[in-house]
Amino acid sequence: MYGKIEAAAARMERIPHVSPFSFCRNTTICAGGDAPYAFYPRSAEEFCAAVRILRESACPFAVLGRASNVLASDGGFDGIVLKTDNMAALQKTEGGIFAECGVSVSALLAFAAKNGCGGLHFLAGIPASVGGAVFMNAGAGGAFIGGRVHSVTALCGGETIVLPAAACGFSYKHSLFMDRRYYILGAQLSTERADRASVLRQAAAVLGQRRRLPRGKSMGCVFKNPEGASSGALIERAGLKGLRIGGAYVSCEHANFILNRGDATAAQIRRLIETVRDRVYAESGVRLEEEIRYIGEF
Repeated sequence: MYGKIEAAAARMERIPHVSPFSFCRNTTICAGGDAPYAFYPRSAEEFCAAVRILRESACPFAVLGRASNVLASDGGFDGIVLKTDNMAALQKTEGGIFAECGVSVSALLAFAAKNGCGGLHFLAGIPASVGGAVFMNAGAGGAFIGGRVHSVTALCGGETIVLPAAACGFSYKHSLFMDRRYYILGAQLSTERADRASVLRQAAAVLGQRRRLPRGKSMGCVFKNPEGASSGALIERAGLKGLRIGGAYVSCEHANFILNRGDATAAQIRRLIETVRDRVYAESGVRLEEEIRYIGEF
């Protein structure tokens, strides 16, 4: 595998990159090992070229945005990371905004306010990129980004395609992109006319509500809410608030958050997730499903 990684990396040397890439330093949970390389494409064309090279080289790769809902193993990832931070173009369009996949939610909302585009305020405070948010249909307060997607530009095979929202399979914390090897390049988002002050005011109100969430090193909510129930409430009912394994513990403020006190290993975090899932099932008969993504071998 090392030979494939080095061969692919050599062919992509003109793309900005780092070696090695630390998951511990580049994920919000601050845990996990390293990948040999991370490349930072600066455009959709560069991203597509990188994917083509990686496929031709039979080299494993993982695409990361803001890495706020991922857990990488302590052994790291034996492949190449494509990090989308540099794909951050924003454009005001008729009826909305086109955002490249690497645009942060905070940058998106600042652009929306500046350009009088309303309707995206529910995303305020979500530590995601647009690509990551579309990938998992992120949202809060009963609103999800899929409801604001007009279309998604994606790499499918070797071809760039534009998928209308109806073809993206959006449902609760889910999209087509989770099930197929389509790589999100950007999204056309529908917005409403609004003055800058009202956009900022609505976003500030959402941020105020989110300040009640636990602070610290986390992946946000670990589990999806089962139909008609709250994962946090089920975890609390099972008496698991404060449960600790090594440096990982269940938040006492919001039971659906697992925090890293600073020295947790990925294995400890994964074991705590499994323990919580198993105990909730034993207590309530409900099997919780993670909304986070795993990278590497556990």
